[in-house]
Amino acid sequence: MLNIIKSSLNANMRGISLVSNNIANINTTAFKKSYSNFSDIYSKNINDNPKAFSGMGVINDSPRKQMFQGPLKQTDGALDLAVSGLGFLTLASVNNSEDRFYTRDGSLGLSNKGEIINQQGLKLLAHPVIDNATYNPNILEKVVIQPNIEDILGNKRILTNVNVSSTGVLKAIYGLDEEVVIAKIPLTSFENMESLKSEGNNLFKPTTESGEPIIGIALEKNMGEIIPGFLESSNVEITDELVKMLKYQQAYSGNSRLLQTEIDITKRLLDR
Repeated sequence: MLNIIKSSLNANMRGISLVSNNIANINTTAFKKSYSNFSDIYSKNINDNPKAFSGMGVINDSPRKQMFQGPLKQTDGALDLAVSGLGFLTLASVNNSEDRFYTRDGSLGLSNKGEIINQQGLKLLAHPVIDNATYNPNILEKVVIQPNIEDILGNKRILTNVNVSSTGVLKAIYGLDEEVVIAKIPLTSFENMESLKSEGNNLFKPTTESGEPIIGIALEKNMGEIIPGFLESSNVEITDELVKMLKYQQAYSGNSRLLQTEIDITKRLLDR
């Protein structure tokens, strides 16, 4: 009996921790809340007597992410990108472009080298554009925007703006109106997004359960849309989380009283 009560206390405490983490990240950009699965434990009886008691308590399965989209908030930032629908942006570590991460957090900016990076310094990967028109879908490389260019007359033009289309076409504006197509930003999906491994900072990596990355273009096939000037908010609903918190706390409190009762009964038996 003590083992059963202890398993319940541990399971509900982990549930409280999970809900607390969800609530703590309610304002985190593109945060995906987790939920806890509870499973019962049964012992294997030697006989097949249906009246034989075999329950051994409860355990928590591994927490799973709920990957549905959060609401979008307007920021008007030129390199703030939200994904409406299916898809992740692809980022790479500073020293290895093959060490890739996937995120829905499109809080991007320009480094002093003209590279598009996220808040952790990871580099945005995109398809390079050829002759200012077509892109190479077989290559993913870091995106670099030059701070200035020279026109055919040798005049220097300074970068004045950057814009991204709903299909991921990234353009740099130099001077008043000279547009240069820089890259085509792809979106990446997975067969089982809930099984992605969380790396912190809203970054994910694929696992054997999630499947290999599926790279596509926004608004093509099943991919979502890239919305510039917006960021995706957390998908945490505070009311739902508070209800879960109350449920876990009540279960924890009830099992605490059961534990105290069991201790008292055991003590009385020992004192006889």
